[in-house]
Amino acid sequence: MQALVNEVILLSGPSGGGAAGLRRMGVPSPAAELMTIQSRIDEVTGFAYDLSRRHVRDDEMPLKVINVSRVNFFVGEILNGGFLQFVHNSKWDRTFVAGVRGGLAAIGAKEHLAVFEGASRLIDDAYSSDGKIDTGKFEATVTQLERKHLSNLKLTWRTGWIVGNSWTWGERWQSAQILSARYIEKWQNVQHLSHADYEAALDRIAARIPDLAVRRQRSEGVRPWEKDVIDYLVAEAFLSDIWYTVFSTREYNGKKVWGWNFTVGKTPGQGHHQTIFIDGKAIMFKGNTDQIVAQRPTPEASPGSGVISNEPEIEPGTEHPNLVLTITNP
Repeated sequence: MQALVNEVILLSGPSGGGAAGLRRMGVPSPAAELMTIQSRIDEVTGFAYDLSRRHVRDDEMPLKVINVSRVNFFVGEILNGGFLQFVHNSKWDRTFVAGVRGGLAAIGAKEHLAVFEGASRLIDDAYSSDGKIDTGKFEATVTQLERKHLSNLKLTWRTGWIVGNSWTWGERWQSAQILSARYIEKWQNVQHLSHADYEAALDRIAARIPDLAVRRQRSEGVRPWEKDVIDYLVAEAFLSDIWYTVFSTREYNGKKVWGWNFTVGKTPGQGHHQTIFIDGKAIMFKGNTDQIVAQRPTPEASPGSGVISNEPEIEPGTEHPNLVLTITNP
């Protein structure tokens, strides 16, 4: 299929002083350099996200943008919860997994791809048999793969940076973003626009969609009311860019309830959040912790309100361990 979008348009922003500025603020190396690189990647993933908000599908975007976005998602999942979190939140969807594999190959992250392939074989073997993953065995194998492929020597050779024993596990995974940034630097005819021009340019792109009106109506007509409430909670917490993942069970005040799981922001590290609806309230937590980020009265969630819930019909806590209950986006 020919892409609807061929151009790459990025939002211009303040430089912030780059890695040198971060080091002056006390951020050590290589964290300062990696944070600067991540900001460049965020521009690309932000472009993809803003297109999706305008109902442009992934397969209608430039493949190189999707490559960067898939790798960014994968690295973010690894940093936030390890490989099994990526398996869970990606639903191990074959198309999405293939996109991550293709993205790692495209940016030249051969060592990270080797870990990915080794772990993938274990997941595929488990799903082709009884569907059960031996967590202990899996994590031990991934650790062995990481030690073998994400070594000082291999990452130094691959990235051109001097990788030593001071590099953390997370920084070794983040080194894939060094390669993503170099991949981006090779792109030609990339436009950098001010906020107003950027928004206008993306609106013109959306206008190319032949069935835009149908897509808008379909999206607006089926959007759960719970997502509108979550929009308010995220805004109150001064966060943005929601991406929904799955439903999971949370116990709160002795009751088992459904949690709406999602990530916020474009940068790995802002991480996962979860919102529950109970007793006339909506409460947003920091991931699976008990830290409350925001809450607000929600009459729709009151007992006897008569408002239909958009949560799974089965009782929370009764789902099969290998059943993934996904939440659609946007």
